[in-house]
Amino acid sequence: MTPTDPRLDHGSLPVLIWTVRPDGTCDYLNERWHEFTGRPPAELLGWAWLDQAHPDDRARVAAEYTRALAARVPLRLEFRMLHHDGEYRWVLGIGEPCHVAGEFIGYSGCTTDVTDRRALEERLAELGPSGEIAQLAGGIAHDFNNLLTGILGHVALLLDESSLSPEAREDLSQIRQAADRAATLSRHLLAFTRRPRLAPRSLDLNQLVSATMSTIREVVGSRVEAAYELEEGLEPVLADPGQLERGLIQLGSHARASMPDGGRLSIRTGRVQVDEAPAGSRPGPRPGSYVTLEVSHTGPALDPEALARVFEPPVSGATADQAGDLSAVAGTVRQSGGHVLAESAPGGETTFTLFLPRLHGTPDSDGTRARAPIDGSETILLVEDDPQVCDVVRRALKRAGYTVLTAADAETAIAMTDRHAGHIHLLVTDMALPRVSGRELAARLSIHRPAIKVLYVSGSADEAIVRHRMLEPGIEFLEKPFSLDGLLRKVRQALGADLPAEDALPWTPRSLV
Repeated sequence: MTPTDPRLDHGSLPVLIWTVRPDGTCDYLNERWHEFTGRPPAELLGWAWLDQAHPDDRARVAAEYTRALAARVPLRLEFRMLHHDGEYRWVLGIGEPCHVAGEFIGYSGCTTDVTDRRALEERLAELGPSGEIAQLAGGIAHDFNNLLTGILGHVALLLDESSLSPEAREDLSQIRQAADRAATLSRHLLAFTRRPRLAPRSLDLNQLVSATMSTIREVVGSRVEAAYELEEGLEPVLADPGQLERGLIQLGSHARASMPDGGRLSIRTGRVQVDEAPAGSRPGPRPGSYVTLEVSHTGPALDPEALARVFEPPVSGATADQAGDLSAVAGTVRQSGGHVLAESAPGGETTFTLFLPRLHGTPDSDGTRARAPIDGSETILLVEDDPQVCDVVRRALKRAGYTVLTAADAETAIAMTDRHAGHIHLLVTDMALPRVSGRELAARLSIHRPAIKVLYVSGSADEAIVRHRMLEPGIEFLEKPFSLDGLLRKVRQALGADLPAEDALPWTPRSLV
């Protein structure tokens, strides 16, 4: 269980990494723990790490930790931990159970400082919905997504090392999954503050369900047993992950309202081939190949009249507030080219089935779809003010064969461009640079280098960016956090490569290398 590869303790991973044995005792902490707590990691092994928790949080943390350990379920702990400066800071610890040959061997996870996020939540509660909320959330999300991009990128670079031991590779995979779940939290934060906008991506439905289950369990409460079953080797779908996550949470909320005394919620993924259109006026999916998401719950059955209205928008005087929620779910699925059905049997279960069209393509031997080449030899100007993001992007681009010029701000980038005698094929720039924005930088460079192409990167995809992207053909956009695979494909697309649409889309929970 203890990592054997020294690169797992690489200083570039800005998170507190840990592993625990099956009995719950901690057997590994990286050096970031020393930076945070001021205490050598060796002093915090076993159960000593719990001494760092705030006295008011300690009993709750110990109870939640012990309960998750006994059930062998994903672990999520949010509490105050003593910082080396003597102050308590809020941290979020996320861990995944590890198994070898079916045997449970403990947990692997990471802990991050979420004090700023907690402060934002407190301000949101005070302010209520307003334009200022969106501005605050966008700022926090930008910084948070920079952090996640650095984590995901450095993990991907480490996973690319052929000399990694199987144990180290498994631990890095667990860190990757934890960062994916943190990215889900960031999307939920932004979704609360901005108008829903469909942004379909190549999506692994199994990964999305796994990452959302902790939120689902919080929504349904302790009286409802929530479980999921995933079909292996599912083809990807083209859908908006944020919208689909919200739809899944809304179905969970509907299930809880239907089971006030408790019950069971089951979520299943699968695939189905529809060969014939539904007969008569009976609604149903059109002929085609679909990946399915079934959400079933026990509780009172819906009568035929209620089933007919369940996906209708709410009307004035409606007695059930779930109608509006489920109409939004249906709208999300239909915008993705799919269909949603509701079935309810007296004394049985009520089941909502989401049909999402499969993306075309033949899986590789490892289960992923065949991909177009993503290497290149062009010269790229990378402008990014976050050092960790800049470093991981630079390294990924250089590994792929590109010549990379880097700058931390627009002024430096302009000066560098003036000195560079050769051609610069692509500008990759963050939108939110200090003093001069990425958009203004691109405009200035285009005066003297009109052939330069542009790829914008941002941790908060606001409507202004989207409008700019739509109004100017040839301008590409990539939202943080992104995988290195997604970055390289988007770069090739920006440079004019004819990639399939789904290959060129940005971050997906599935692909990291």
